[in-house]
Amino acid sequence: MYKKFYLYLIAGFVLFSLVGCETVPTVPSQSLDLKVLCEQYNVQWYVDNVSQVVTLRAGGREAKALVGSNVVVLDGEKIYLTDALRRERGTVVVPSDFNTRVLQKLISAGGVRPGYHVVIDAGHGGKDPGAMSRIGTQEKDITLDISRKLKQVLEAKGFKVTMTRDRDVFIPLEGRTEIATRAKADLFVSIHANSSPSRSIDGLEVYSLRDLEISEKHDPQRLKNQRTMYRSLSMQSNSPSLEGIINDMLYNYKISESQILASYVNKGVSIGARVNSRGVKRAGFHVLRNTLVPAVLVEVGFLTNTQEEAQLRNPLYRQRLADSIAASLVSFSTK
Repeated sequence: MYKKFYLYLIAGFVLFSLVGCETVPTVPSQSLDLKVLCEQYNVQWYVDNVSQVVTLRAGGREAKALVGSNVVVLDGEKIYLTDALRRERGTVVVPSDFNTRVLQKLISAGGVRPGYHVVIDAGHGGKDPGAMSRIGTQEKDITLDISRKLKQVLEAKGFKVTMTRDRDVFIPLEGRTEIATRAKADLFVSIHANSSPSRSIDGLEVYSLRDLEISEKHDPQRLKNQRTMYRSLSMQSNSPSLEGIINDMLYNYKISESQILASYVNKGVSIGARVNSRGVKRAGFHVLRNTLVPAVLVEVGFLTNTQEEAQLRNPLYRQRLADSIAASLVSFSTK
């Protein structure tokens, strides 16, 4: 027993020597529950109650930290946080930048399948500005910037990414779903900003597809995308029975996986970007209805809410949204 105790002391001393004794910043930062974060990203973790060494593992990578220090060692690399890890009411809490600086690096090599393909749909564009704030902030500009940032983050993590638009142009809804179909994508993520007659309403909303009526399943645009998909498959041509089976399989898969994806994104963004969640919802939006793969529509916030609009105008906040969405997609794709 004593031998084990001394080993813990030595381990703690070695880690202190490795990370150094950094001065904790005096500027306060919002703390996050480490347990909740690790559950969100499917990261294994444990804390040794004697040495106070925190260990995190994902995808063959390992990070170590020490309660009371603001330095994390990830595969030998020192990462300096804005504040120290602390214990509060029996749990370990970490500063807000632990998410982007540690966890997302830890999971970046966490098994994303080569070629995993995401289509990012920046809502509105060109002649269609979307929602607009009282001071003229346009939804189309906010969604495009977040989408560009999201593309960069995902590509750095090994994803293949296609954007429905990468500049300020108008793309019809039909064209957006056709792009996703031709790309043979694995996921479709549409980025939007919200509005409301009530200026007090704020928060994140994430939508997945509701159950479709028979008439909606036979929407001409949906049928066109299905024919496009069939041309890329190796199967007997003009086989209505086979096409019907594939339609049912794809539809059921899309419905169930889209709901799971929406839950991942809602939880990931609400925690990672520290935004109020208005919950996961289901709807029949065109881009959800007529895409053939798991798809979500993310309303990142309300431009009609003064405080939330100010956040959305901040490029650092938009980067945090992109980082959080990306981390959610990584968790979903490697589940």
